Amino acid sequence: MIPLRSLTKKYSIQQHSGSNTDSRRFFRILSSFTSLTFWILALLVFIPVQVSAQDGLDIPQLSIQTQSYLHNPEAGTYLYRNAKVEWEGISVESTEILYHPEKNTLTAKGYVRVTEGEIIAVMDELEINIKDGTGIFINTIFYDASSKAYMTAKEVRRVGKNEYTAKTCTFTTCNPKSPAWQITGSEVNYYSQNFSSSSSSTLRVGGVPVFYFPYLAWPTVKRRQSGFLPPEYLIVRSSLRKFDLGYRLGIPYFWNIDPEQDLTLTYDWVERRGPGFRLDYQYAWKEGMRGEIKYQQFFERDPRDPENESGSLSSEELAVADLNPQRFKFEFNHNQQLDVQSRLIASALVYSDSQFQKEYELVVSTSPNTAQQISANINRQFSKGSITLSATQTRTFSELAILNRAIDLTQVQYLPALSFQFSDSLWRSGKSTLSSSLSGSAVRYYRVQGYNGEGASVTPRLNFQFPLFQHFNASFNVGKKISSYKVRDPDVSGSEDAYGFNILDGKAEINTTLSRTFKTDSGIYSRFKHLIKPRLQYDYIEDVRQTSTSGVPFGGTVSTRRLATLRLDNVLLVKRRFFERSVKLTSLSLDRMRRNQLDPVLIRKLALILGQEFASEKLFTEQLARLTGDKLTTQQKNTILGYVEKGVIPLLNSQVGGQTREGKSRNLASLNFVQHYDFFKKDPFFQPVGPAVKGDETESDQPLLPLRTNLIFTPSSAFSINLFNRYHHQQKRVVEYSAAVSVGLSTHNKASVNFRNNEEAYQTPFGNDVAAANTFGFSNSFEASDKLAFGFSGTVNLDADSYTFRRRLSSSALTLDYRPDCWNIRLALTENVGTTVSNSGREQEYIDRTLYAYINLGGISLPEQILPDLD
Repeated sequence: MIPLRSLTKKYSIQQHSGSNTDSRRFFRILSSFTSLTFWILALLVFIPVQVSAQDGLDIPQLSIQTQSYLHNPEAGTYLYRNAKVEWEGISVESTEILYHPEKNTLTAKGYVRVTEGEIIAVMDELEINIKDGTGIFINTIFYDASSKAYMTAKEVRRVGKNEYTAKTCTFTTCNPKSPAWQITGSEVNYYSQNFSSSSSSTLRVGGVPVFYFPYLAWPTVKRRQSGFLPPEYLIVRSSLRKFDLGYRLGIPYFWNIDPEQDLTLTYDWVERRGPGFRLDYQYAWKEGMRGEIKYQQFFERDPRDPENESGSLSSEELAVADLNPQRFKFEFNHNQQLDVQSRLIASALVYSDSQFQKEYELVVSTSPNTAQQISANINRQFSKGSITLSATQTRTFSELAILNRAIDLTQVQYLPALSFQFSDSLWRSGKSTLSSSLSGSAVRYYRVQGYNGEGASVTPRLNFQFPLFQHFNASFNVGKKISSYKVRDPDVSGSEDAYGFNILDGKAEINTTLSRTFKTDSGIYSRFKHLIKPRLQYDYIEDVRQTSTSGVPFGGTVSTRRLATLRLDNVLLVKRRFFERSVKLTSLSLDRMRRNQLDPVLIRKLALILGQEFASEKLFTEQLARLTGDKLTTQQKNTILGYVEKGVIPLLNSQVGGQTREGKSRNLASLNFVQHYDFFKKDPFFQPVGPAVKGDETESDQPLLPLRTNLIFTPSSAFSINLFNRYHHQQKRVVEYSAAVSVGLSTHNKASVNFRNNEEAYQTPFGNDVAAANTFGFSNSFEASDKLAFGFSGTVNLDADSYTFRRRLSSSALTLDYRPDCWNIRLALTENVGTTVSNSGREQEYIDRTLYAYINLGGISLPEQILPDLD
């Protein structure tokens, strides 16, 4: 045995696949000759050594850093003290590492740490083969930084790169010494950046077992593996019996068929309904293609209540067989790239009844209440346009009533439709541009009840933009819609009819921009810029008769228009002044970095700029990028900036102006006025040839429409005010107004209120319908700490009818979030006012009050639990 030697310089040795007598004899003589010298130097100075080792082409190269080592020629081993061994992305550190070159093995005892990518493992013992990467870790604490998860085990086997198998282990995202929750399992297969699984697992919360998993699988990032997924548990309670499900338990099984497809099968048990199952198949058979097929079905054991679930349909009309309807949902989506320019998209969605979404998918507002949606289209793109061939079929239920499956038979289906659009620039000179476009469609439309037929339309259009005089810009846009349709009634023979009309439309605009800039020497803002943008617009749609040859007004939906609009937009732009403090890296800064164990290599690089003062943080970070080759992350830069010392800006220093910079220009406020003038309102006896003129804000002899004013004031991203009102000249008062204020005292505390009052419902000249309203809304979210947050929101109907719908608080929500280090709880109390229709046709109001409880233990989710009847 050769005695322990402290090395004073670096050596390079080769791994030995074998040894012979001559080489050993030579090595003993050389070792005896140098042993005394090494011992003397060791008493004077101690210098760590780095050893590199290599054995042929199939053995990885080792990098060994050690303070001392002991070589045993007879056993052919090297014993390293306080050493670090690295190869192929793996690092082993220990107080004692034994290396056996012939067996290609490392054995370590005492304090042992292994690092591989984002995985760090600390253990008592280790044995690993450096050639194939297999190894055994004893009494291990295992941490994966990518998923922020800990795993402890009596024995961990490294099967391959980033792949481990653990025996008698625990899994948690808490501190493993005192976890709030953990999963214990007899065996865990762990794949870093992939998919992991465990068998015979138990979920423990506070040390108490709460759930048993015969087999549990969870994604660590990407890879998929067949197996049971965590169960789904949900409680749905409602004051309405038809929506009251009780508890619902789902057990999903994931089948990884191959890399291009997978299938998830879920068995459901609903307490007050019975069994059910779900199927979810996903595929991506080739590049540029993806799709999914989903199917759900529930086998309800009890008949439905005809008195409360037939809606407007009389319960006497229902047969006994109708009280046990089928409950299912089918969904299909396919997206495929045909070539570089073309794509095929197809989809289908079918519901068995009108209540499936509300009962089993917890959709609060089922609008539209879909019965069937089927569509397919092929789109081809060109350099200056596109063309699409499509077919759609959409059907909706007439009302929310499971026993009344009546469908709205008047909906239009397009089977098929061809649409296209192209545009091009015809001429350009300076600021003048003449462009053209062409769009259109050819369709066959169909309805179960009503007229069906075919139609085609095309709209050529020209757009001319040019400067007018010196400071004005003008634009003209003119187009003509040319259409032709044939219609027939499927229930009446010989009812074929035809209609077609050409409608000319145009828009003209003259605008300019006036601006003035103000500069200030002090204050928050360095510059102000006021923009005034007056715009005069004229909108024209030709008045055309839109009836068929037999005089029936088929398709007459394009209303004539003669509308002038004067817009006056005021915009205030600002540039904020930022005061910058100088930045200096001092000796104290470097000492603090060393005490907090920052990277020594980085500290040595920072020492090169020790004592230098930079005028701003921007200049300092630019110097950091040059020193490190721009390899620092944003987090590392912020960490370094936290250690540097900043200078002081003297208030009376004449150089303060040089220590400021201007920010980017942004919008501080805007005040816009919009005044419409409807020329058709001048003649109270005007009767259009085609459809009725849209808009009813004033009487027929009052062409000047209400003045719209909108003020937006945003002094910062944390505060904004929005005011709107509509002033009626004829009534000489404001008939509609609203106000909204949003406040963010910090990123952790935000609130908003809004108020809207509109006396009467009206329609704008563009056909937009605005409902009457008198409401007040509010919301607030507040984070008391990193662990605790709460919020509330609601809408109040200030004009609730005391005889029918008496509820003023039409909706509200109260939330509470508690987030300790490795788990979180979310509570949400919601309240909504809904309406339902009885079989007598009467609309009734009800209040839906629900408490949601959501628990997340690290990466393991327990679904929401809905608790009933909180009064």
